[in-house]
Amino acid sequence: MAKLKTPYDTLLRIRRIEEDKAKAALAVANHAQRAAAAALQDRRSYYASAAVAPDGETDLGAFQRQVAHGTAAARAVGIAAGSLQSSQRTTQQAIEATRAASMRSQGLEKLVARAKDAWMHEMLAADQRTAEESMAGKRGRARRRGVQ
Repeated sequence: MAKLKTPYDTLLRIRRIEEDKAKAALAVANHAQRAAAAALQDRRSYYASAAVAPDGETDLGAFQRQVAHGTAAARAVGIAAGSLQSSQRTTQQAIEATRAASMRSQGLEKLVARAKDAWMHEMLAADQRTAEESMAGKRGRARRRGVQ
């Protein structure tokens, strides 16, 4: 039996490619979000070790260096937190894009499936008609042979 090619097959293939691209973008965004979360955790751990009170007496230069070091560590935590928030937004956008691409593909898949089901039903009906006509023809020939 011949395979049905609907006018929507090419469009469906394009939609599936778009869906695959959206899924790939989501995977990249998830990876970036995990990396940003790990970086934030590292910065927080480093800040906890860098922001300690000086032990005993410290000269002014050492105190200023320690304060500058703690301040830089605190800024690094803030930057990492901002990076994590940005990657979370990107991930959310990728999720929405993937969901939209999936819905477009699913709708078209249903349309193609309905068209193929209708075609199959039509082919089976045509086969049935052909079989009935063939049987009617055989019966007619058998009657003619019996009459002669």
